[in-house]
Amino acid sequence: MKNTNVVLFTSDGLTGNFTLSFLNDNYNVTGVVIDGHIPGAQYKMIKRRIKKLGIFKVFLQLIFMKGLVPLLHYESRKRRAEILKGYNREAIANHPNVFRPQSINDPSVVDFVNELNPDLIVVSGTRIIKKSIIDNIKMPLINMHVGITPKYRGVHGGYWALVNKDEENCGVTVHFIDKGIDTGGIISQKTISITKKDNYATYPLLQMAKGLDCIRDAITEIEENRLTVKNNNLESKLYYHPTITGYLYHRIFNKVK
Repeated sequence: MKNTNVVLFTSDGLTGNFTLSFLNDNYNVTGVVIDGHIPGAQYKMIKRRIKKLGIFKVFLQLIFMKGLVPLLHYESRKRRAEILKGYNREAIANHPNVFRPQSINDPSVVDFVNELNPDLIVVSGTRIIKKSIIDNIKMPLINMHVGITPKYRGVHGGYWALVNKDEENCGVTVHFIDKGIDTGGIISQKTISITKKDNYATYPLLQMAKGLDCIRDAITEIEENRLTVKNNNLESKLYYHPTITGYLYHRIFNKVK
């Protein structure tokens, strides 16, 4: 409801505008914090990924992300437009109180939020928030994750659920933020329905759209003082981007686009 004060932590672009459009329509968004771009951050992430997965696998992931993903966006352009119809693409630009620190983990973020003193913080599309930030913010932080946690932590949980022929866990989660990667207490989860027009580029959009319902559920529980943390007793696994060879294999043989 409009008397619930919310601050959004997000990033520039589709995810931020999509989420803010929904929040603006339903709640009082007193501030928006945009996670900034740190020079060299992507290079450091690639180095960490190579250390964990090996240079060959990361190389194939990069080919997929830089070479094939743009083609998948083009392939699904009509379906993407259908899913995104009606959302405000200028929501961030038009908001009166947007704060742009160098990073979501800048200490100034704590001061900005605590001064506004909202009822809660909604997180959608930022890098991992450090424990030092979480511990010093007075109000709860809830995150929209495009995957059913803890089974599909990391990235592209919907895609990996389809690859695993696990349609019942192809969905989205809203959970509390803690110091782990998508490990916080579950508040709401919903599944999505896939059509023949969908592919890798549209699964996250379907998840975000359904995730807005999860955010509504979470805020309603908070407003009505009946918030409960759920346990679905699923295994926990962290996923990364597919490689180009893996994607093509599952597309050809398992019909997962």
